[in-house]
Amino acid sequence: MKTKLQAARVGRGWTQSQLIDELETAARRLRRDLPGRDSLKTQVSYFENGRRSVGPEYQLLFREVYQATNADLGFPDESPSLSSALEVPALSAVPAVQVLPNPANPAVIAYLQSVFVQHCIAEPVVGPRFLVPPVQAQMPLIEQLCQTARSSLRGDALRVGARYAEFLGWLHQDSGNVQAAMHWTARALDYAHELDDRVLSSYIQQRRSNIATEAGQPGHGLGLARAALSGGRDLPFSVRAVALRQLANAHALLGEEAECHAALDQARTAAEQGAGEQSDLAGYCTVAYIDMEAANCDVRLRRPTEAVDVFRASLARWPDGQERDRGLLQARLASANAILGDVEGAYTAAQGALSTAQTTGSARILEELYRVEGHLAPWQKLVEVAEFKRTLHSLRGVPE
Repeated sequence: MKTKLQAARVGRGWTQSQLIDELETAARRLRRDLPGRDSLKTQVSYFENGRRSVGPEYQLLFREVYQATNADLGFPDESPSLSSALEVPALSAVPAVQVLPNPANPAVIAYLQSVFVQHCIAEPVVGPRFLVPPVQAQMPLIEQLCQTARSSLRGDALRVGARYAEFLGWLHQDSGNVQAAMHWTARALDYAHELDDRVLSSYIQQRRSNIATEAGQPGHGLGLARAALSGGRDLPFSVRAVALRQLANAHALLGEEAECHAALDQARTAAEQGAGEQSDLAGYCTVAYIDMEAANCDVRLRRPTEAVDVFRASLARWPDGQERDRGLLQARLASANAILGDVEGAYTAAQGALSTAQTTGSARILEELYRVEGHLAPWQKLVEVAEFKRTLHSLRGVPE
């Protein structure tokens, strides 16, 4: 009987030699070390026939190569254990004197729902730095709620758990903690599956795709985005649009321009159809949002000319109260300008992004600014470029 891992290769019509070529390509992209080809061929044979378990490093490479999830390939869940990923102890680790009261009652659920709304309002203003601690501290209460709620309360409890866990995953992603981000987003997916909520599950799958893609694993991100879209036309238009947008992001990072633009065209259509749709999950995914994401894809594909105009127009009408995302947009504009050789434009946009990264603690802004630094390398002797580099590295504590 074929293992799932072997079936994945056979299903693509690859020889083991072709698979090894793909693994080596993925390893270079992800900056991972691999043994020589002969040793690697032996490892692959052992993995495929089930004689040796596949470790986390190889799991990552196989997910990337096959654009598939761990479940697709027969691996255990890739999320780390709770104790290894988090600062807040698991419930089993809480001393007896700190045992939580039974939270399974409507008043506690209503309280958590109202606080969640306030967290969501605060997040784009203050960023993750000040929100991770309070949200993380609420998770033991929420997890106990999900463990103990019964009867008519259970669905509400699981929905609260899914929304908080997904939100905490997002905060960790914006903080640069990929391990914790994927852990909590996978936990959210568990709750959504227990609810048998296909829409919520699809939304969370595209969030997992976004985490993988931003962590430099676009092949795995592509597989997760496809999983998010498996609900097809049963999905609300806004959720379908945001999943297609994520599909486009993965294609862009893989350099697949035609596939990227095809996904964006479908995303725009879905966003247009979803205009006015009431959605507490992806209501932000408007046509204007898709246009900005399309511009960012063009930057990734190194075709930034039109992106500059889109970014500038968006910044001119940017709403108050969305400071973190303004900073990210400024960083993306800086990247586009730098690729075009507009050093002054890149420097000006980067200055605003640097300030926002400093106040919010957004690692996503910093990652974009490190790309700007790379694009500006030909002008590194200019005073303003040297100043930008010095300030950027000081935010991460990197010595000159």
